Amino acid sequence: MIEKNIYYNIADLQLEVTLAQDCNIETLLPNFEPFRVEYLDDVIISCRIVMSSVDLEFNSDESKLLSDISIVWGDRFTFHEDDDYYWTLIQYSQDKTKHWKMRSSKDFKLNTVFSGDFESTKNSFISWFFMVAFAQSALLNRCILIHSSVVVDEDYGYAFLGKSGTGKSTHSRLWLQNIPGISLLNDDNPAIRIFEDNIVIYGTPWSGKTKCYINDKRPLKGLVRLKQAPFNLIQPQKSKDALLALLPSCSAIRWNNSLYSTLVNLIIDLISKVQVAELQCLPDAEAAQMCYNELRKDL
Repeated sequence: MIEKNIYYNIADLQLEVTLAQDCNIETLLPNFEPFRVEYLDDVIISCRIVMSSVDLEFNSDESKLLSDISIVWGDRFTFHEDDDYYWTLIQYSQDKTKHWKMRSSKDFKLNTVFSGDFESTKNSFISWFFMVAFAQSALLNRCILIHSSVVVDEDYGYAFLGKSGTGKSTHSRLWLQNIPGISLLNDDNPAIRIFEDNIVIYGTPWSGKTKCYINDKRPLKGLVRLKQAPFNLIQPQKSKDALLALLPSCSAIRWNNSLYSTLVNLIIDLISKVQVAELQCLPDAEAAQMCYNELRKDL
């Protein structure tokens, strides 16, 4: 099979995708198009898409089931480990033997996605597989993929975290409606790079239900964990409290001690350089203004 390589720059890190020459990547991954580049630098993550009737060989008897819990895929999802690889499986048919699969090296730098009986209208699984691979491999480049909604002004980025249903997108919308000069950067999974003298937040191809695929970045001014309340109150979070505020929203394989330890160390570095706060709030303009004022009070 004749193949081609396509490159994407995500958070100033390069992702290489290898796929069949006749495959239309614009149709397959439209959310990636704003990030497409010519080859620029060292590739940190390689993902090969296999669209054929030849299955990837996966033996459940020789692997360990690590997880069968997924908010996105429900009971169709399983995650396994064998001696050489991690395996991510999503059942796509009533036939329980049929799965979309991703086989990943233990550092997630090399990944092969098997598309199974591929349907172009159901290609979101490929983007999701790539997100899983990127989130793990990027950690080795001091980059964290974090579940949050992010708004920006001309100078900074502001990230809102919380459990599903807490109101992250609603709070972003309140900033857009009530604070001049604010725009949305990403509404689900932005990336944060921790540099020695700067923290930068980036838009990514993964923005949940909101089609906001913006290839842009800002210095990160603050991270705010939201909690619904019958009042508005913002409180700075330090040390252990700040770590616990961020950790549940960050993507890392808990069963890989090396990657998970890297994540924790990156968060410790992050909270030493960027404001972290908890906002107990109503879904109103006052909450947005209070949050904005707190994050910018030292300017």
